[in-house]
Amino acid sequence: MIQLLNWALAGGLAAVSAPLIIHLLHRRKVRRLEWGAMRFLQVMLARSRRRLWVEEWLLLLTRCLVVGLLALALTRPALNRARTFGRSDAMRYGRTASVLLVDDGVSSGVGRTQTALDDLKALALAYLDTLAPGDEVSLLPLSQLQRRAADPLFDLEAVKAMVRQLKPTALASDLPALLEAGLSQLGRHVNPAAELVLLTDGRRAGWHADAQPRWDEVRRRLRGARDATLGSRQRPRLLLLSPDAEPVVDNLALTRLRLDHTLAAAGQPLAIEAEVAHFGRGGPAEVTVRFFVNGRFVGERRAHVPPGSKAVLALPYTFAAAGSYGVEARLEGTPDSLALDDARALAVQVEQAVPVLLVEPDTAGGVRGSLSFLAAALDPEGRGRSPFRLTRVPAPQLSERTLQTNRVIVLGDIPALTAEVIDALERQVVGGAGVLVGLGPRTAPAFVNRFWARAGMGFLPAPLGDLGAPNPTLALGTLANAHPVFGGFGPRMEGVWRGAAIKRYYRLQTGWAGPEAPTPLASLENGDPLLLERRRGQGLAMLFTSSLNPDWNNLPLLPAYVPLVRGVVGYLGSFVMPPRNLAPGERLILTVTGTNQPVHAEGPTGQPLPLTADAWEGRQAVVSQPLLEPGLYTLRRADQAVRYAVATTAEASDLAVVSREAVRACFGEVTYQRLRSPEQVRRALGAAGRRSIELWPWCIAACLGVLFLETWLTRREGRAPVTPERAAPSAPTLRPTSAA
Repeated sequence: MIQLLNWALAGGLAAVSAPLIIHLLHRRKVRRLEWGAMRFLQVMLARSRRRLWVEEWLLLLTRCLVVGLLALALTRPALNRARTFGRSDAMRYGRTASVLLVDDGVSSGVGRTQTALDDLKALALAYLDTLAPGDEVSLLPLSQLQRRAADPLFDLEAVKAMVRQLKPTALASDLPALLEAGLSQLGRHVNPAAELVLLTDGRRAGWHADAQPRWDEVRRRLRGARDATLGSRQRPRLLLLSPDAEPVVDNLALTRLRLDHTLAAAGQPLAIEAEVAHFGRGGPAEVTVRFFVNGRFVGERRAHVPPGSKAVLALPYTFAAAGSYGVEARLEGTPDSLALDDARALAVQVEQAVPVLLVEPDTAGGVRGSLSFLAAALDPEGRGRSPFRLTRVPAPQLSERTLQTNRVIVLGDIPALTAEVIDALERQVVGGAGVLVGLGPRTAPAFVNRFWARAGMGFLPAPLGDLGAPNPTLALGTLANAHPVFGGFGPRMEGVWRGAAIKRYYRLQTGWAGPEAPTPLASLENGDPLLLERRRGQGLAMLFTSSLNPDWNNLPLLPAYVPLVRGVVGYLGSFVMPPRNLAPGERLILTVTGTNQPVHAEGPTGQPLPLTADAWEGRQAVVSQPLLEPGLYTLRRADQAVRYAVATTAEASDLAVVSREAVRACFGEVTYQRLRSPEQVRRALGAAGRRSIELWPWCIAACLGVLFLETWLTRREGRAPVTPERAAPSAPTLRPTSAA
């Protein structure tokens, strides 16, 4: 069966009629003229007319064949031998356009003597051996999705060399993202037989089976048009190259590293907490975690972690001076199947004192201010010796310059702000600052909703609804105990809130559409939010729906108010922008506005890290390439060292095997072929399986042959003897008459 692989150019076959049309337009116009003296020429003309007719139509036919064969070659005809012999399996239609999608995430590093990525590379090399010269290949590892798209390669040996150089990275696997990138990359190919080749190690975490909207879009693009042929550009053939994964029985991982305080202050005792999780079904349960600060060993802790459980190990520590620190935790003496998650790093900015701006309605200072209880909780002695450096200003005196010099802004029962201050406050929050808004009797909800909330587009986390005045008063309900805001309460959090009574609070409007939904951190017993947060650009905004003083509740009179306020303000002030604790694949960024000092960067093993000039939030900055290796990175400028940390996600350490049912559910009705070993790949896709032969080279050869024939006929006609008809082609036809 002959198949046209490029139907878009099939209309070119209509050009076959061009020589015929030209011939008809240039036919000789015969005029008859009766002339008796020429009647003896009829005998000679009759003898040559038949030969001339054959030569002219043969020349016309050769010219039509030249145009037709050239147009047919452009449509790329192929002989489909499998259909000729009654087979209906998927096949390659001519030259192949292949996109190799390699999952080189965290789980690809599983293995002691040989990693899972080594098995994937063997499958990829076996697949490349089945391709032929003229096939084109794009190699898309997960670690390179953020790079600029490159054109496909025809050099198969170069692609093999690139495959051999792949290494496991700290990225969390994301197969839907790989498939979406592969479908987009196919647009850069020219060959008609399209193949998407997904190479994955068979671990469940990377499939994201619960992300149904993403898989719906992937399936829609894989299905293509309803009448598209499987294996064509409109409906690419999908190959799943995945070995049978074995359950991991001995994977221990450091899934979290943090401080027990939301804010690290110089000279303040705190604890470094490391969470160890046992994702296996067996293996060692006794673990030792060693702690390091700026590369210096500071202590170790031991724990018993049975399979399927977690343990938190805490080490007391005090940072002597302010500055940038790198904290590391490492599992020692417990080798397991995955080494990438046996260490974890954390970048810590230790402050001498965080600048906090307290904005009150009229007068700043005194015990009657709307934020007087909050100020006393942050700095009990009032001598500036706490981790917070407080500045109290009345709202009418608030300016953009005052906002820019503070990392945390607290608004306490403010009735109104000027348009200039609101604009400066929004820019401050988007650029990385934190804001806490407390309400009260002077709050004007209409003004707040119009200028502060702006239907979810302002700095306020949510628009205000009506004022609630419950009778009797409401107690606290649910709390987000795991949130860093409540880290200072310890394990017995519920008891400290006994006796809390909320007399008034603002309910929140529902049905508004903002870019990000707020997250409730504390709710009342009726379910209404009391404290909620929302990310706004690079910063964070929190809303306390009641008052921050005893006007509408008795929380400031409870002992729990002090750790609550310190936790909230410390959490808002703990964010350093640009961020220094990064996920794998993110870039290291340092703003360098106003300085010409050279900046140097080092990786986890001390290797130099290239930096390029760029911009961040409108400011000059130096930026690195995406960071794929976990650990501590150091940026040095003059005598200053700034530390960054890259850590794997906790979900990436879950090495559970994906089930066949889950894979089928992800692909749905999309046809795919799974191959588990290099031998299966060679048998299914080898040279014997290429059952489609492209005929366009034969069409070009035939076209050249016909051109030689046309040239020979033209030259032969030019050498033919001159006849009266050739000598005077435009002369009138003379019809003899009888003699007078």
